[in-house]
Amino acid sequence: MNSSVQPFRRIASNRLWTPAGVVRDPVVEVAPDGRILRVASHPDPDRLPLTEFYAGLLVPAFPDDYRAAFAALLAQRERPLEELLAALIPSDGALCGGALVVISGLDYAPLRLTDRAQIRLLVAGRGR
Repeated sequence: MNSSVQPFRRIASNRLWTPAGVVRDPVVEVAPDGRILRVASHPDPDRLPLTEFYAGLLVPAFPDDYRAAFAALLAQRERPLEELLAALIPSDGALCGGALVVISGLDYAPLRLTDRAQIRLLVAGRGR
């Protein structure tokens, strides 16, 4: 066994979307194949060692064609982002399959996309 291979990535952000609601200050452990292994909250997720921090909203199980899906979300930015994501991502596979992305440039109070919103792929999808 190669001890230099880390069994998972630890990724933190300001928020994490789940079908059950938004998690604040999440720390997510992601398997090499993209599965979410563990979700926890931490008061200072940007200060944890060996943790990648991305400002914004982590979204697991995002469609593999994440750019097109994000463009569709932007076209409806007047609607709450939680509502848009619930319609886009099936609740039965919300922590597995698809891509893991982070959406930044949000208005956090109402959790809506703004004109400055951007998406970044963190883990490629596994074909959902």
